[in-house]
This record gives sequence, structure tokens and C-alpha cells, in this order.
Amino acid sequence: MFSQVNENDARAAIKVWIMTVAKDKNIPVDPDPHIQHSVDDLIQFGQNNAVDGFGLTTPEFPHLNRKIKIDRLALGVHKGKITEEYLILVRQDSGIKRVEQLRGRSINLLSSPRMSLALLWLDTILLESRQGQASIFFGTITRSSRPAQVTLPVFFGKTDACVISRTTFELMGELNPQLKHQLKILAASPAVIPTGFAFRAKRYDPIDSRIIEAMEQLGNTPAGRQILALTQSEHIKSCPVSCLNESLQLLNRYQRLCRTNGIKPSTTYP
Repeated sequence: MFSQVNENDARAAIKVWIMTVAKDKNIPVDPDPHIQHSVDDLIQFGQNNAVDGFGLTTPEFPHLNRKIKIDRLALGVHKGKITEEYLILVRQDSGIKRVEQLRGRSINLLSSPRMSLALLWLDTILLESRQGQASIFFGTITRSSRPAQVTLPVFFGKTDACVISRTTFELMGELNPQLKHQLKILAASPAVIPTGFAFRAKRYDPIDSRIIEAMEQLGNTPAGRQILALTQSEHIKSCPVSCLNESLQLLNRYQRLCRTNGIKPSTTYP
């Protein structure tokens, strides 16, 4: 979940916030956050330690849930939504009308936790149209965490296409109307939930409710606001696990297509 942010910043912000919440709400907690670098490490740590909550991306969720049962989520809200939509953008005057016309061309991909399902979605639509995976379909794939570095090369005709979120495209269009005028949407993903916090299933504990309540109030403290900034969220909303159904359907479609085509599913998303 914090793969695209400074680990020390994330650790410091979480620690300060945990200590503040523990004091204000009288919750016994371990004040030191444990940041793992793979879902396997996360699972091993969760199985060997008394861990209640996990921050992770949606592609990592099924693996975690098979080993450690999850029954609640706390999801980031961005531009009033818990979901993201991904867009493939090309220039209006490019002559490109179908994704298939991008074979051998260059594409930029926005890289962030909220883009965790973007490449997976791209692979899915390419496999469904029998074009192969993105890694062999495109001539080059360039990743950047900076929206301007993803979109402006397409705007200036130096790159053929890019993949960003709809909220990012709309924000950039507000700042630069020419960008929205010159670029068109070639394809759009379904609305998906890219990342969030998952809580271990267990018997009801009033402390759990206080922790989730504190997460919903992250914006009330400086450390909490820093966590929101790191996760690109405006605030946190408590949701049932069923909120992930459509996002997991996309993941299942991708894995099914990989099996059908004899391809090993990627484990490196985002």
C-alpha cells in the first residue's frame, strides 16, 4: 500500500497517529508500525504476531484473506468516491480509434497505490481481444508517479498513449483545459477499489470499533492528515468486505484469461 511513498515518512506518520489515538481513546496498541515488502511477508508477520489491521492493495487481498480471515475494511475516499476508474488516453488527432491500434506503440502508466489494478485491467482487455499481455503488446511501457510526466508526452505527441485515473485526468483538465481538449478517452475501466485497510475477523471487541472510528477521523490530527496524503485519500470510510466484489471479479477475469492462454499471472502489481 505504501510501495510508492517514502517508507520513513509513512512509518513516522503512522506511529505518531497511533500514539495519539491510543492516548485519546485509551486503546492498548503497539505504537510501532510494521511495514512489509510483500504480501507473503505480511501474511507471515500476521500469523506470527497479534496483528489486527493490514494496509494493502486489492490484488494482494485474496491471498491475505485465504490465510487470515478478514471481515471489515476501511477504505480511502478520493474525490468523494471509494473507487477509481482507469483511462487510456490518446491524442484527438492520432487517428487511433481502438486499443488494438496501439500494438508496438509507446504508453505511459501512472504509478501509485490507487493505480494498483490499472495494469491488470490493461492486461485483461488485451487478453480478451487476443492481443497478448501489455508487456509484449506495447513497444515500450514507461511508469511514473508524476501525472504530468505521464500525460504531457502524449499531449505533445512524444508518446502514443497513457493510462491514468479519471479523477487525475479531470483535475489536470481543470488546471489545463487544453489537455482535456487535445486528449480523448480510448477506453475506460469499470469502477474498482484499488487499496485499503483490512481487519482480521474475530469476536466483537469494542476496541475494534474505536480503532475504526479513529480511522474515520484521521483528518482531525496533523499525523492523520499526513497518512491521508500518503494514501491519496480525503478521509477513510468503514465498509464491508463485499465492497470489493466487483474489483475481485476483475482480478478473477484476469487470472482466468491467464490460465486459458497458458500465461503465469503477474505477482508484481501495481
